[in-house]
This record gives sequence, C-alpha cells and structure tokens, in this order.
Amino acid sequence: MAGRKIGLVIGTNDYSDPNLLNLHFAIKDATEMRAVLLNPDIGEFDDIVPLVDETKGNVKKGIEKLLLKDATFDDLVLIYFSGHGKLDFNFKLNLLLKDTETDYLLSTALHYDFITNCIAQSECRKVVIILDCCHGGAAGIKGDGFVKTLSETSGSGTFVLSATTGADLAKEVQEFENGIFTHFLLEGLKNGEADLGGDGLIDILELYEYASKKCKNEYSQVTTIKSEFEETIVIGRNPLKIRENEYNLNKSKLLEEFATQLHPRILSESLAILRKNYQNPSSLEQVDLTIYNFLESLLKGEFLVDSYSEAVQHLKGIGINSSPPQNGNRGGILKTDVPNIGNAGINETSRKSDVPKTFTSSSTGMEFVLIPAGKFMMGSPSEEQGRYDNEGPAHNVRIEKPFYMGKYTVTQKQWDEIMGSNPSRFKGDDLPVESVSWDNVQNFVKKLNEKEGTDKYCLPSEAEWEYACRAGTSTRYSFGGHELKLGDYAWYDKNSGNQTHPVGQKLPNPWGLYDMHGNVWEWVQDSYHSNYNGAPSDGSAWEDGNSSHVSRGGSWYSFARNCRSAFRNGDVPGDSGVFCGFRLLRDL
Repeated sequence: MAGRKIGLVIGTNDYSDPNLLNLHFAIKDATEMRAVLLNPDIGEFDDIVPLVDETKGNVKKGIEKLLLKDATFDDLVLIYFSGHGKLDFNFKLNLLLKDTETDYLLSTALHYDFITNCIAQSECRKVVIILDCCHGGAAGIKGDGFVKTLSETSGSGTFVLSATTGADLAKEVQEFENGIFTHFLLEGLKNGEADLGGDGLIDILELYEYASKKCKNEYSQVTTIKSEFEETIVIGRNPLKIRENEYNLNKSKLLEEFATQLHPRILSESLAILRKNYQNPSSLEQVDLTIYNFLESLLKGEFLVDSYSEAVQHLKGIGINSSPPQNGNRGGILKTDVPNIGNAGINETSRKSDVPKTFTSSSTGMEFVLIPAGKFMMGSPSEEQGRYDNEGPAHNVRIEKPFYMGKYTVTQKQWDEIMGSNPSRFKGDDLPVESVSWDNVQNFVKKLNEKEGTDKYCLPSEAEWEYACRAGTSTRYSFGGHELKLGDYAWYDKNSGNQTHPVGQKLPNPWGLYDMHGNVWEWVQDSYHSNYNGAPSDGSAWEDGNSSHVSRGGSWYSFARNCRSAFRNGDVPGDSGVFCGFRLLRDL
C-alpha cells in the first residue's frame, strides 16, 4: 500500500538574541521549498506544515506530532530547516529558533538529538532531513548510537542532506534571495535538471548530487549527505522529461501501429496535435483538446480506428474521398471505464464542412455547439456502479440529424431578456436560471422563437440530452468512471457550498458543453417513464401524456451518484424548485 508524502518546513529570520545576526531569506527558503514540494507536477506531497519564525516549543511540538502522531509505516516524511545552526561544547548540532539564547543553548535551542530520538520512536521508515544551516554536517543518523536499542528496532531509514560540513558556515546570496544550498535544490526540482537519469523521476541522491556540485563549483560550499537507507527515495518529478517520454512513446506507437490504417491527412493532423500538446499544451484549442483525448484512447486500444478517423473529419471539417488502407485491425475492445467514441457513428451530414460548428442567438447571446449525428447506447449497463433501475434497459438510439446544443445552461440574464423577470433564488446574471418549471420553460421557448422569427429553439429530447452529455463516451461520467474527478467538471454537494455557480467555470465535456453534470437539473421534453421499455430508438422525445417530465444531470445539491450521465429524475411540470434549470437545443 502506497503511503502519503508529508512533512514540515522550518524557517527563522529574526532572533531575539542580540548575539545572533538576523537572516534575510530563511523564511523565503522554507516557503518556496514548501510550494515546490506541494506542486502536483513536481513534489506531489500531500501536506507540508509551515513553521516560520516559531519558538523552540512550537517547533518541537510540530516535529513530535509529525513523526509520532501523524506518520505511519508507509509514509514518506520530510523535515526542512533554514536558519542558524550552532555546535555545543560536545560538538553536537543545535538548531536555533527565534527565542534561542546562545548563552543557554541547552534550555533554549532545538537539539538535533531530539529529532533523531523522534525518528527512532516513529513507525515511519522513510525520513528525509534537509538542513540549510551552519554546521549541518554534524547532524547524526539516529543519533549515531543514541539510544542504540531503539535505533536497531525501529525499522526507520533516514537521509540527511546538509548545506555544510560540521565545521563550515552556510551562506545566503542576494542574487538568489535564498540560501545557496536551498537555491540549487529548488532549481534542480523546478527545472528538472536534477533528473540525472533522464527517466522523469528525481530521487534524493540525484537531487543531492545536482545541488552539491553546484554549491562546490560555483560557491566553494561543501555539502554533506548521510544515509542508512538501502533504497533511494523519489522526491520529485521532472514534468518536462515525462512529457517528452510520453510524446515519443505516443508518436512511435501512432506511426508503428496506425500509419497504415489512417488516411495521410488524418495521420498528419494527429501527429500535429501530439506535437502541439507536447510543446505547448495551453495552445490547444477546444477542438484540438477533444481530438487529443480521443487520440489517447485510440493509442490505448479503447477506440475503433474508423470511429476516430470519422471524429477527426467531423471536428476539423476534413473531406476525404478515398478510404485509408486497412489491415484488419480496428482497434481494441471498448472498455467500460474509459471514455470512447466507438459507438458515435458520425454520419455524412455531420461531416459537411459548410455547417458552422457554433451558433449564437441574436437576441440573447446564447452560444450553441454543433452536435454530430450518430448512434449510442442510452441508459446504464446493469453492472454500472450506482445505477438505478429506471436507467434501463440500455438500448441503442440513433440520432439521425446533427443539431445545436446550448454550450451552457440558460442564464438569469438571458431569461430576463426574454421574460422580463428573474424567478431565481440565487441571484446573478451569469448564474443559471433556476426555480423554473417545465411549463415556465415552454413559455420561454415560445417567446424566444417569436422574438427571432423562427421555430428552431426547443428543449432537447431525453435521448438528445444524454447523447450530447456523453459526447461519445460510455462511462459513468463524460470524463470517465471515477468520482474523484467530478469536482473538475461539476458543482455538486461536495463542492458547491449549497448554491449555484456561474456557468462555464468547470471543465467541458469532450464536445465542449459545460455543466452537463451538476449545478442545476436540466429539464428535457420527455414525459417520465419508470424504465425504457417501449422508448423510441430514433432520438425523438417520448411524450404520451404522462403527468411528470424528465430532468437530467444533477444539481449543486446532488450526490455524485446522481450526476452520472445516465441518471434521470421525474418531476411534475408545474414544479419550480431551486434545483431546476435548462439548456436549449436549436435545430439546423
């Protein structure tokens, strides 16, 4: 079982003892070290407690709590110190805190032996100590014999990285605004240069070797390392190298396995998107990001080759007259826990490049996204985690024609422009309109069509809504099967603060639609039925006079289970609770 990565950072600039010079950058050292260790792309630590300009008592309490109360056997613990260090009459290291008095080291300084004693009694077996202080090299491993029996039975392993030897002084440098040792540790982690093995991972020995050479060659500062641990410990990642390795692997696989199956234009487009994602991920437009996500699944064997090719043609408006050569391999089996487009079935109408990919309402400014025609499996399979019986039986539905779907749910500002009022409980122009009944929404649709002289605006059918929500996926959510990612895409009971939020703040689904999960329930056109027995298979609304109507998607108050793509709810058309809103469909 993998443990946590936890620790604390200690930094002291100001000392009450007039015999001690105040430091300039010790707190900055500790603060920046904490930020790098917590960075999810570099250190990936779970928690780092800051102890800056603290007293001896508070620091000792923090160390004891970390090692003896919080840390478990499988955890990695890191303790970082930047400040003054001083040797006592027995040449033992003492770490000086804000209330240390140099005339009374025994009673006012933090004796390093206290740390080794805590390590010896801790059940944690992986501990890293980093000391950027004078005389840091005097720090021992488990006290170098201190309480020997405890040391032999604890099972702990320790690395101690010190900015100096036992006799030398550590230095701060104005140009870095850091201690020298800390500066090069941070540099090696942040720019990835400490990844000496080039595997994308930075272990503690690589990090020390990088910083040690820099300190010695550029500032003649000699560092030390002590270890009793037989294994090394990964302390960080080199995201640049990891991206490079991932790019090279994906590029090779694309060329080796799919070059003969994809049309040259599709292959060229795929290689360009791979390269763009490697060189500058932030430059990817939404359509490129969608294709990249599909491409990843193709390379994992989770997409059909033909379906991927059709999706790229549609999304990029590419017309191909001849079919690419095929060698019989049409990709792997579709997996139920990963988004896929294998059942999207995009047709010729959807591929026409003369159909605009977006549409904006002239009267309200509502933005719409073109949704391709195709087929999908509606409902949830019997094995889906958290499913309800009314989500079955799963059945094939074919959407014969493309359509425009609202990029966002209808906002309060847009509702007010058409209706001249705002019924919402949570007020804000960019918040979704809520407290609207199904009947209210029908009136809104009628007035919007009249205002723009058309009959193209309507509520989506339940099938059209689920098709657009899934965006070619067959998983619990449009981003996959894991609830842990839901907070990136949805406002729901765990993160909403019991209120709605402005539309479009979370990540969109693969087809560029926002808030399909959570924020507000979305009315659809259909009457509610307790299951799909007898449901139409052509994507049309199922209306048979049933008094209740369907709402989809979950809300700010919903459990994660109820925000799934297949979850469905039934309400009477006159209900207008604070959970209900809607988004519109517009016919081509």
